Amino acid sequence: MEPSSSPAARVAVLAIGGSAAAQDVAAHLRAGRVAKAADGHVLVLYDDPADAVRDAAGYLRPRAMTLVRFGLHVGEPPREAGDRLTGPAVSAATRLADLAAPGRVRVCATAAGLLDGTVALEAAGDGSYQTTKGFGTG
Repeated sequence: MEPSSSPAARVAVLAIGGSAAAQDVAAHLRAGRVAKAADGHVLVLYDDPADAVRDAAGYLRPRAMTLVRFGLHVGEPPREAGDRLTGPAVSAATRLADLAAPGRVRVCATAAGLLDGTVALEAAGDGSYQTTKGFGTG
């Protein structure tokens, strides 16, 4: 995915954490494009953060006891570094995935605003938000 010349260009980057089989997790996420971060995290790129959250919910729904965590950041399109992606949106998404509770999605404030109340979120105390407990099980 190449950076756009448009200042309004944004991409939703969903990072997968908490699983040694992140590539297998990504195979269950249907609405985005799978890629790898320069640090090895598995990413899925979306045009719309709501699609990312729906995909994560679909993965989590039948897996109530999972340790998988997701981080979602909306920002400038990532840069390609060989066969990997890098950039502020990638770094932020992977950090959010590392901070998320198991079975939940941690989102940046921009993503929370774009979701506009369609998903129950709680403040995480650091400016980010996290899906509420039981997310994806309803």
